[in-house]
Parts: sequence; structure tokens; C-alpha cells
Amino acid sequence: MKSFDKLVGIMARLRSDNGCPWDRAQDIDNLKQYVIEEAYEVVDAIETGKPDDIREELGDLALQVVFIARLAQEKGWFDIDDVLEGINSKLVHRHPHVFGTKSVSSKEDVLKNWGMQKHSEKGSKVFDIPLQMPSLLASYRLLEKAQRLGLKPVRVDTHVSSIIKGGTKPKMEKQISDLLLYAVTLSRKNAINPEDLLRKTNRTLIKKLKILAQR
Repeated sequence: MKSFDKLVGIMARLRSDNGCPWDRAQDIDNLKQYVIEEAYEVVDAIETGKPDDIREELGDLALQVVFIARLAQEKGWFDIDDVLEGINSKLVHRHPHVFGTKSVSSKEDVLKNWGMQKHSEKGSKVFDIPLQMPSLLASYRLLEKAQRLGLKPVRVDTHVSSIIKGGTKPKMEKQISDLLLYAVTLSRKNAINPEDLLRKTNRTLIKKLKILAQR
């Protein structure tokens, strides 16, 4: 992994006394925005399907990992080797059907075992999700976690007509939130990621609006 070692070395140079003033001025809190931005740019590159763009954006995201690890090393918390060793250990531990003796018969078994492993490690914290995650994607992930543990979400019985008729704001909020959650449940049942679907729909809507605006 000479290229990776080279990146780690470049970052160390940038953070050195004779390095880059901008890089030296950064702290972990400052880099949060760039991690989010680069992650979304990776997603955009994947959706456009251009290999060169995907490669470039993955490099930008990898830079953020190395950058934050370097800042943590300077604080005496951990270094990039600790980060990599941690994920290596986690992958081996959560794939006993590959690195151990456990047998599985399908990808569903793999996901269920993964969920049980996480639950045994984290308990109820397995349902913790990043607060910065989009709400629609958060619902999708929570339902995914629930399925891996064999939990079935309560099916909602919400009628669109009752929402159209209106009502008090609290009642409307409850009906709409139940409807949204049920839509996410249907998405998961049919292996459709609602976040990707809505983003695709938004792209189509933007194109239509641009055409209308030019008339």
C-alpha cells in the first residue's frame, strides 16, 4: 500500500511546522462539513456512473479519513493504524461464516447474524443513528436494523383521504409521519432505497423546472 503510505506522509508534511498554513489551521470540528460534502460527492459520482469521477471522489473522501486521523494522532488519541486495525478486527468478528465455523445459507442469514453481533456488542445502542443523517434515510436504516434483529415494525393504518380532509396540526403531523414511515416500510419490502428514489425524483424535477423556466 505504497500509495496509502504516501498519502499519510503528505498529510504529516502538510501539518508540520513548514507545512501548509490552511491545513495547520484546521481542527476535527472544522472538518465535519467536508466529510459530509465529500461523502455526498461520492454518491453523486456513483449515480453518474463515471469511473474517473468515482475514483477522484473516493480519493477526496479518503483524504478526510487520513486528515482526521492525523489530527487525532497529534492529540494522542489514536493514529491511522489504529483506525485500520479497528475496522479489520470488526470485519473478521462480524463474518464468522467466512473467518470462523458458522454456516449461513443466504445473504439474509448474513444480515441477521450481523445485526445480532452488533446487538450483542452495543445493546440498545445498536439503534443509535447519526443526528446529521437525513430523516428519510434514518428511517430506512432503523427499519433495516429492526429486520436484522427479527423485529417487525407496527403496521400503520393511515388513509390519505383523512389527511386531505385536514384536522389539528398535531393530528396531521401524526398521520403524515405514519404515512411516511409506511412508505419507507414498503420501500424496504421491495428493496428500494427511498433516499435514492427521492433524490432521483428531485433530479427529474429540477430538469423539468429548468425547461419550464426557459419558456
